[in-house]
Amino acid sequence: MTKPTTSGVSSRQPVIAVLGHVDHGKSSLLDFIRKANVVEGEAGGITQRISAYEVHHKDEKGEMRAITFLDTPGHEAFQSMRERGVEIADIAILVVSAEDQVKAQTLEAWKTIDARKLPYVVAINKIDKGGADIQKTKNSLVENGIYIEGYGGDVPCVEISAKQGTGIDSLLETLILLVDMHNLTANLDTDATG
Repeated sequence: MTKPTTSGVSSRQPVIAVLGHVDHGKSSLLDFIRKANVVEGEAGGITQRISAYEVHHKDEKGEMRAITFLDTPGHEAFQSMRERGVEIADIAILVVSAEDQVKAQTLEAWKTIDARKLPYVVAINKIDKGGADIQKTKNSLVENGIYIEGYGGDVPCVEISAKQGTGIDSLLETLILLVDMHNLTANLDTDATG
């Protein structure tokens, strides 16, 4: 929902890119948020294109907030697509598996986020799995220069299970908080460019 101001400038919904290593649960996270199942439609279960989805989430004040999510491919062959996704995003979610910790495309995605100075949240996914090690994952993040809250940095970190829905509300609330901190606006009186 946009709120007009006197000069044609209105608040606008955020565009949030979801990035991370292949098979760390990016599409599963969006499936849970959207209550859909796109993963089964992807060849080999691997995202091979950028997809955009609009969802509505009720914030702490009870207001419905529209959010646009971009699902980006995690496979190394799709780096240019990830870069394009980050170019148009306002905020990013860096998804990291609690089973696998930081991997090659995790770092590649993080470097893309960092190069653009994009605000982001780390989502430690798959906390419900038997091989999950949250502490090891957080240590792996720090060892690779990704400084999360409580570990020498200010990057929010949320522990989630995209399959079971654990922590998803907390993730969405953290994203809404980041959106509000960055006061996203658009001038509706100007011509579109592309």
